[in-house]
Amino acid sequence: MYDFKTHIDRALTGSIKTDMAPESVKDSGLVPLSVADMELPVAPEIREAVKEAADRAIFGYTYADEAYTEAVRRWMSTRHNWDTSGFQLITTNGVVPALRFAVEAFCEKGEGVVIQPPVYMMFANAIQASERRIVENPLLFDGERYTMDYEDLDRKTAPSDVKLLLLCSPHNPVGRVWTRDELTRLGEICKKNGVIVVADEIHNDLLLDGAQHTVFASIPGMDEFSITCTATSKTFNLAGLSCSNIFIKNEAVAESFKKVADRAGGGLVPYFARAATIAAYTRCAAWVDELNAHIQHNFELLYAFVERELPAIRVIRAEGTYLAWLDMRALGLDDKALEEHVISHGLALDEGYLFGTGGSGFERWNLALPSELLLLALEHLKSAVNEKLK
Repeated sequence: MYDFKTHIDRALTGSIKTDMAPESVKDSGLVPLSVADMELPVAPEIREAVKEAADRAIFGYTYADEAYTEAVRRWMSTRHNWDTSGFQLITTNGVVPALRFAVEAFCEKGEGVVIQPPVYMMFANAIQASERRIVENPLLFDGERYTMDYEDLDRKTAPSDVKLLLLCSPHNPVGRVWTRDELTRLGEICKKNGVIVVADEIHNDLLLDGAQHTVFASIPGMDEFSITCTATSKTFNLAGLSCSNIFIKNEAVAESFKKVADRAGGGLVPYFARAATIAAYTRCAAWVDELNAHIQHNFELLYAFVERELPAIRVIRAEGTYLAWLDMRALGLDDKALEEHVISHGLALDEGYLFGTGGSGFERWNLALPSELLLLALEHLKSAVNEKLK
């Protein structure tokens, strides 16, 4: 039985989420529910491995050695039924840098990269920072569930200057775990139109309601034109160790990607990330199972509270991630007013408009925290909503 109840005070540790929160949030006593890292203790097996690494007293340059790569590949095999033996494993200092490496490797300036908003804001940032062109294939929303618009995707990827699609799977922030059929249909369109798929699968271990994650590159025919981005950062709360694992089968694609990554100084594995990753992928499967149960419990608390106390707003039922997506358009506030309103009630959330088209009027909540803290935040949400709807 692992500890998902202890609240660790992160104030004055340089935490982006805590130390950069608005003053009204700091004064409220609430934990910020914004940035996607956890307010939960790291697995004890990982802490032990990092302490042992620290005791060696030399923190020099490290790389993805055999122990590291074997641990990563075994996890993908046992957890995701994916044989990576034919894939090159390339390490980067994060998935976000890997997205930019891919954009720069396979698109010239001005060429198009497809995203499916509302989606993680760093997708758009990676494209814009590289002076490439964003091509939107917005998700379809029926009020309860999001799906892909395949006809629009086919049209948007048909032009020869559209070279890449950034796939969020599982999807942040809407919580979809795409089915094998959905991914196959997307892949067939991209393959037909000569578009490389960069699959950000960073949330691949965080599954709810019995959902099953399908690795895009594991689908027959999809491995030759895809890049799979994985990391321990979300599953094991190791974002501060800056290490991700990128899988590429096609040799030409891998070489082009590596050329850009090497130019940016990527490739090494941070010393403590090596120790933490090996421990995570060899000793922490049970911890992940309990983590998912805890996150599921927090989602159920959220669903029940909103249904009982705040029927005017809607929570989109999540299939994966620890990120809840709340439709708060019933408050009738524009984006800036909604942001200021929730902050004034001590809530630090990620505003929906940050995720692009279709995000206006929504809020993203991070539920990877002790349940007691979530319940306290929900009372503040109740106050914020009732003040506007009374």
